[in-house]
Amino acid sequence: MIQTNLLTGQCPRCGATAKHLAYHSRYALRSGQTVFVIRCRHCRKTFCDRFGTTFYDLKTSEEKVQRAVQQGLEGLCPEAVARVEGVHSTTVQRWVERACAQAQAADQKLITDVSPQNVELDELYSFAGEKQPDEQESDLDEVAQHWTHIAMARESRLMLEVVVGPRTQQSATKLVEGAAGRLAPDCWPVWSSDGWEPYRFALTVAFAVLIHFIKGKGPGRPKEPEVVADPRLSYGQVVKKRVGRRLVSVTRRVVFGVEELIPLKQISTSLLERLNGTIRQHVVPLHRKTRSFAKCRTALDTQTQLFKSYYNLCRKHGTLKGRTPAQAAGLSAHGWTLRELLTFNAAITSKIR
Repeated sequence: MIQTNLLTGQCPRCGATAKHLAYHSRYALRSGQTVFVIRCRHCRKTFCDRFGTTFYDLKTSEEKVQRAVQQGLEGLCPEAVARVEGVHSTTVQRWVERACAQAQAADQKLITDVSPQNVELDELYSFAGEKQPDEQESDLDEVAQHWTHIAMARESRLMLEVVVGPRTQQSATKLVEGAAGRLAPDCWPVWSSDGWEPYRFALTVAFAVLIHFIKGKGPGRPKEPEVVADPRLSYGQVVKKRVGRRLVSVTRRVVFGVEELIPLKQISTSLLERLNGTIRQHVVPLHRKTRSFAKCRTALDTQTQLFKSYYNLCRKHGTLKGRTPAQAAGLSAHGWTLRELLTFNAAITSKIR
């Protein structure tokens, strides 16, 4: 019997329902694995059970590809994975790119309508290619210092958005707008960050309200319309003062919102700073003082986005009683396996049984 994907249950070519799908043929890979071909009676076209997955059009066995991706997610560099699996490092990187595309599709589909009470914002320092490139470098967007900007829902430890790029106003705005797009329409959490000022402008842009002024009785024109932050927005900053490398004081301040209604203890980035350590441990280009740095920003972004989906959907969290962040946020009924992530939204998710 053919077991179709519960998410789609349809032909990937024409969209026909599962009742129009029928077994067509099968063939064997060099690895000995059997691949089944399905035929759609509606459009009369065929597709294999790997169509729409990370493993589609690969001659390597699924187990080997999945094992290589898992090793990369646990902190092994592509060269080390290549030595373990007996393949070229370029092959491993190509598998990671395929897995990232699949993981991002799952992330866009599932990480929506989140209702956290607190959202934390922070950045991780890293670089691609070289730390101090020549100013005449033709492609400065791909090399030089790049920061990993992260937005996390505190209660569920769910990573809402990750943006890899320079530490600029544009990156901060992209992070906040991306995280705001994941929230439920009626959700107004308390946003927290460090004292980096671009977050303030980014929140104003993401939650902007245009105020029009009415002309008074006196002469003259009314004031020009003014863009301000939505009154429902709550945002606070954790300002740390250091002398050299020593932390001497920590102060919390409310930037947007009513101070009496926002407890200062809710203004915190401590859990996201703890998550930064986990990310550095699992994402190879973020390892400190190693030769595993990314050669370009695209490679750094690929591995970071792949880990984001893996962390949210597959990796069980100790402080969440063995649940994944997606389970804690009510977005998934179970913890996903890596194979479920790599075959997300496929036409056929299991073999003919």
